[in-house]
Amino acid sequence: MQTLVTGANGFVGAVLCRKLSKAGHRVRGMVRKTSDLSALEGASIEKVFGSLEDPESLEQAVKGCETVFHVAGAVSDYGSESYFRRVNVDGTRSILEAAVEAGVRRFVYISSAAVHSFTGARNMNEESPQLPTRFPYCQSKREAEKVVMQAHHQGRIEAVIIRPGDIYGPGDRVILLKMASLLEKGCMALVSGGRSLGAFTYVENLADGIVLAGTVKQAAGNTFVITDGIELTWKEYFDRLTDALEVPRVRIFVPAPAAWCVAVVLETLYRLFGIPGRPPVTRYLVVHLRGDFHFSIEKACRELGYVPRVGLDEAIRRTAGWYKHKVRGE
Repeated sequence: MQTLVTGANGFVGAVLCRKLSKAGHRVRGMVRKTSDLSALEGASIEKVFGSLEDPESLEQAVKGCETVFHVAGAVSDYGSESYFRRVNVDGTRSILEAAVEAGVRRFVYISSAAVHSFTGARNMNEESPQLPTRFPYCQSKREAEKVVMQAHHQGRIEAVIIRPGDIYGPGDRVILLKMASLLEKGCMALVSGGRSLGAFTYVENLADGIVLAGTVKQAAGNTFVITDGIELTWKEYFDRLTDALEVPRVRIFVPAPAAWCVAVVLETLYRLFGIPGRPPVTRYLVVHLRGDFHFSIEKACRELGYVPRVGLDEAIRRTAGWYKHKVRGE
C-alpha cells in the first residue's frame, strides 16, 4: 500500500513512518523544506517537500497514494485563533481536497482527545460531551474533524479520526526536552498535587492504533480514542519518570486557583508586550491538569483490534533512556 504521512519529521509522524515501513507499506513522508529531518535518519521512506498552505505541493504529495495519514498540525496550548484555524482547519481542508481529487481511498486524521471538554471525568469515550471551549486549539480540532467527516458522509473518501491523549515517549524534542530539564533542576511543579488522572499515550502504541485505522476495513467512518488504557495520575507518572532519569522527585505542588492566576497574569503580559513564544504556564495547561482526563479505549480494542503492546514500565524506561542518550550522552 502506498501511503502518505504529513508531518513526517515530527514526533508522532516519524514513529508512524517507521511502523508503516516495517509493516511492508511504501511510505512517502511530507515535510517542509526548512524542516529538521534528523528524526527520519535511517528510515526507509520517500521524502517529499510540501506545505499545507501550498496546494500545488499537496497535489504532488498525494499522487498515487491509497491512504493519507494527516498528522501535521498546530499543536500547542497557546496561540491565536487565526493561527490554529489556518493550520488545523484550512490546512486539513486543503490536504483532504487534494486527496479526494487524487482518488485516495482512505484519509486518517490525527485529531486530539482535547476536543472533549476538560470536565474532570473518568472513562470518557468517543461520545463524551464537547462543551463550549475558550481554547482555540480545541475548537480548531473539532472543526477539522467536521470537515473530514463531512467528506466521508458525502461519499467522497473513506475517513477515520484518531483522538490521541497525552502523548509521550522517545523522540519528543519539544515537551520532554523542556520538562526533563526542569526536573533535573528541581523546578517542576504539579497542579493540585498531581492527583488527577492523565490520558497517557505512549507514542509507539499510538502509532500501532493509527496503522490499524488505515488498514482495518470497518474503521471507515469511525472515530477512535487511542491511549494506553491505564489509570495513572500525573504524580505517579512523574515519580516513575524522575526515578528512571535518576533525578529527585517533584516536591513543588501548586493549588489550581493559584496556578490559574499565574497563567492569566503571564498570558496578559505576553499579549501586552508582544513577547514571542508561549508563557511558562498557560490557562489551558492548568485546566488540563487540575481535573481527571481519562478515557476508555474499549471501542478501539473492539473494532480496531487495538492493544497497547508497550506497558508503562517499559515505556518509561525507553523514554528516559532516549533522553539520557540524546541529551546527556550516556
